[in-house]
Amino acid sequence: MEDEKSNCEGFRCPEFLSESAEDDQFFIPKDCCGNEKIPQPKFPSPNSCLTEEELKEVEERIARANELLLDIALSNTREDNEVFQKAFDGVQGQSVKIEIDCISKENPEQSATFSGVVMVVGFDFVVLKTKEGFEAIIPFEKIKHIKLSGKFAEKQEEKRLINIDPIFRRKLTYHFGRTVSSSPQLIQIFFRLRIKIYMMLLIEEKVKVNVEGDTMEGIVFDVHNESFTLKIREKIREIPIEKLCYIVVIKESNEKKI
Repeated sequence: MEDEKSNCEGFRCPEFLSESAEDDQFFIPKDCCGNEKIPQPKFPSPNSCLTEEELKEVEERIARANELLLDIALSNTREDNEVFQKAFDGVQGQSVKIEIDCISKENPEQSATFSGVVMVVGFDFVVLKTKEGFEAIIPFEKIKHIKLSGKFAEKQEEKRLINIDPIFRRKLTYHFGRTVSSSPQLIQIFFRLRIKIYMMLLIEEKVKVNVEGDTMEGIVFDVHNESFTLKIREKIREIPIEKLCYIVVIKESNEKKI
């Protein structure tokens, strides 16, 4: 025993371990503890701090939530959106004519139409740039027909993030969620913007809006989850996004052309 104590006194873990040394993961000399190990009872670690009843309830809730998310992912709305996304991705930069499921102001018996170059393909909407130079924002669910009217695509800005600043690249790599969620441009590149997010970029912009055949003009005042508010002169009107037919962004140089 005295020899074992003398061997253990003053023992410190070495900074370096030679290749010939036995690696027991803790670097404890055998002389200190000997080869014999005292049997210890073994218990499995609990996978939760909850009781069995509470854990079962939580797991059932998680299962129901996953089923709901799966239903949403496989919904017809998502499938319809994907059809339009692929269709407009294929003609991005080209001129198209879109027939909308809304009443035309000039002819109530005909549907409204827009012609222009496909500029932005969002998650549930498309943005056209007309020959007059203004932007027309059209929800996918209001589109009846798409007709290609141009053969050659305009050159689009490169979306791939290749030649980017090293600091920004590091932020994008190590803080992806925080970095992307703070930039509408990055959201569009990685996930596609939804129309309610894109409309936040239109706050304080003058627009012409068609809601179920009723056309009005005003300033985008605020955007909410399911609606947006339009300031018409001194009045504020709330408009449900689901009833929106289209939005035309009015620029000062194009105001007389609309």
